[in-house]
Amino acid sequence: MVGVKHGRQTLVFLSAINFLTGEVLISRYVNPSEKVLDWRYEFSGVTQTIMTSAVASGAAFKNWREARDRLWEFMDDSTVLVGHSLYYDLEVLGMSHTKIVDSAILVAESVFPSIPSTRPLTRQWGLKTLAKDFLGLDIQKSDRGHNALEDAYATRNVVIWCIRNPEDLKVWAEKARLQEEQKRQRNGKSKSKGKFRAQYSPNWEDDTSLDDEPDIRLSDLAEDLDWPEGYDPWSD
Repeated sequence: MVGVKHGRQTLVFLSAINFLTGEVLISRYVNPSEKVLDWRYEFSGVTQTIMTSAVASGAAFKNWREARDRLWEFMDDSTVLVGHSLYYDLEVLGMSHTKIVDSAILVAESVFPSIPSTRPLTRQWGLKTLAKDFLGLDIQKSDRGHNALEDAYATRNVVIWCIRNPEDLKVWAEKARLQEEQKRQRNGKSKSKGKFRAQYSPNWEDDTSLDDEPDIRLSDLAEDLDWPEGYDPWSD
């Protein structure tokens, strides 16, 4: 995503894969509908020159609406969308969807299980961190920006790992929770909870409005996909 006026973002590339099969459904540039003020090349991997070339060669959707329409060709209201910090993706696509699995939220809920779903999570972990800790993968290493398709596969594999390794996730979550508690103690018990949240909000994109969309937990994902209890589609 790139920066446009009034501090907003817009879409310049869309990647989508089939969660179960790994098939690439979409991997295509999206021509921005308004003037880009900041291409954020170090993250987006897109420049004005790259976009102009993509549009000229027919390798880009004409705008975000066309990208959204294309995405809906592969889904409907009952489809479970899986992603990392999905709120931002849905926002730039002008979408609202009730069946989602957000890897950032799933992991944060494992670390902070006592926080009610109506309250913002204290901390969320970036995809790069989760891919390294859970999968042993180093992603987002290129100096040419993030690879959207790489991020899509990493998100898929992080969620699969969480499903297949609940005990390992629990151990990781307990360690992460302890680290967060130690950070809070080092910064003094006198600080208010509100200040603590502001200080330890992640440096990557985060927004308390993530809680505005209902999120499906791991058991809900299995139920919505009609898997029988205990079924593991990724077993050898």
